[in-house]
Amino acid sequence: MSRIITFVYILSTSLFGGARVCAQDNAAKIAGALFQNACAQCHGAKGEGNVTFQAPPIAGLPAWYVRVQVENFRAGRRGVHPQDIAGQMMRSISMVVDPVNIPGIAGLVAALPRAASPPTPKMDMSIGARLYADRCAECHRYNGTGELVFGAAPLAGLPDWYLMAQLRKFKNGQRGAASGDANGQKMILAASYIEDEATLKSVVAYIMSLREIKAEQVFGN
Repeated sequence: MSRIITFVYILSTSLFGGARVCAQDNAAKIAGALFQNACAQCHGAKGEGNVTFQAPPIAGLPAWYVRVQVENFRAGRRGVHPQDIAGQMMRSISMVVDPVNIPGIAGLVAALPRAASPPTPKMDMSIGARLYADRCAECHRYNGTGELVFGAAPLAGLPDWYLMAQLRKFKNGQRGAASGDANGQKMILAASYIEDEATLKSVVAYIMSLREIKAEQVFGN
């Protein structure tokens, strides 16, 4: 009797274990197909981004952030302002993705190698550095890596055109003003401290420099 039980246990483990592997393989194939057919058209085959479509580089972004942003588009917290053309395009794509496949796509994006960081603009970053320390670092962290607890996006390594476009959207209410977007409303407040174009360029240049800053330079160790 014990041999029969053992045999049944081994057989069921093999069958269900194999089913799980097949299911995982199938989910990965679906995620890959969706990425190439839906995401890569604007963000690039390697997630490197495309300025023509105002599509940022997404390769290597944390899976939690990708998932949250897709859900924000689907829920109408992003991409609904009539002047946010790029956001509307992204929202239309997000609406045709089955929610069950979002985690798989997010995991695929997170596993992609990060694109090469763009060069830091040569300019005075002192104003931007002060503003970042006062209004940004608490959530986005000193090195711009973002923070899951605050739902704060990773910023380091993003190109200047995208950073400037998003900050302008927060300032003029194209992004972050939708009902229920608590994190977006925090960003609207932070962006309100950017008083002019010179300050905007300075803070963006500072953000772009964060990839070069090491912890010991910040904490003095």
